[in-house]
Amino acid sequence: MRGWKRWAGAAVAALLVGGNAFYWLGAYNIAASQPHLPGVGEVLHQYLRNVIRTRGWGVEVPEHVDLADAGLIRLGAGHFATGCMTCHGAPGIPRNPVVEGMQPEPPRLSGSYEPEEYWWIARHGFKYTGMPAWAGEGRDDEPWAMAAFLSRYESFDRAGFEEAAFGEVGGYESAGVRFGGLPGAIPQELGCARCHGADGLGRDGTAPKLAGQSEDWLVQVLGAYAVGHRESGFMEPLAAPLSDETIAAIAARYAGMQADWQGEALSMGDAARGEDLARQGSEHDDIASCLSCHGDGEEGPKRADTPRIAGQDGYWLVNWLHMYRDGPVPTTPRAHLMAAAARNLSDADILDLAAYLSQAE
Repeated sequence: MRGWKRWAGAAVAALLVGGNAFYWLGAYNIAASQPHLPGVGEVLHQYLRNVIRTRGWGVEVPEHVDLADAGLIRLGAGHFATGCMTCHGAPGIPRNPVVEGMQPEPPRLSGSYEPEEYWWIARHGFKYTGMPAWAGEGRDDEPWAMAAFLSRYESFDRAGFEEAAFGEVGGYESAGVRFGGLPGAIPQELGCARCHGADGLGRDGTAPKLAGQSEDWLVQVLGAYAVGHRESGFMEPLAAPLSDETIAAIAARYAGMQADWQGEALSMGDAARGEDLARQGSEHDDIASCLSCHGDGEEGPKRADTPRIAGQDGYWLVNWLHMYRDGPVPTTPRAHLMAAAARNLSDADILDLAAYLSQAE
């Protein structure tokens, strides 16, 4: 018994000495220029796949999210072009050689995962790989656009990807991925229009409509995205580099556009009940009238710093109402009023309001 204890003690001491030597002397070479020892890379990647599949089990596609919606797929393609293509390449667009020196090397993407798993990857990222979490920290709704696009990644060729991501075939003129941003891109013509449309009408559901919104509101919301007072993994990275002058120019451009809005309704919700709720609110449930501030399609908002919502697509209306009810609530000057207006809305109320407001004229 005593001999066994001595051997056990010696083994523990050896492990402690060896472990400390390994740790403090940096015995394992972590240089990206050197491959992993045989088997190490395979074990790490299999663990990563196990984590993704395990975490994906608890993810559910929200009721109002249609992963086959063309607008949602285009939105995912557009964000992929600015947020992912630099490392992963894109359909028909080769990666830059710089990426090939990374360890682990970012993979060319394929249909390896389920949409719920793609959502988890986009939302949370991976430690120690360079794969970031979603930039809009609290925006669980936004990564579904990435899930929609990535689930169909293999169906895109270069022309299809360019049309989806940039609004036109030939929208990316480089032979391969270019570091340092999109070639030839300027915010007014490409950074905004490729999602919101050159006419400001949102490219058939790809993004919210901006044409005719007030200049005051557009300046306020772009400024909020730029400094993190309004969270969005789509908008924060694009707005952060913008100067006050550029923000003002973008706001003036879209505010000067004249267009009739006709939103796309979701396939759910009671528009008649939504109209009653939007016009009158509910004294019993302490819900305010939407139209008392935002106006309808004819009158418009009552204040210049209040956005027009009648005629926006149902998808965006649902997401915004959930955001104000559940967070992350923006820290803009009047956001607390919307949070108070939305806090007592049920999921059914939100769907009903979206059904009406998307079609209000």
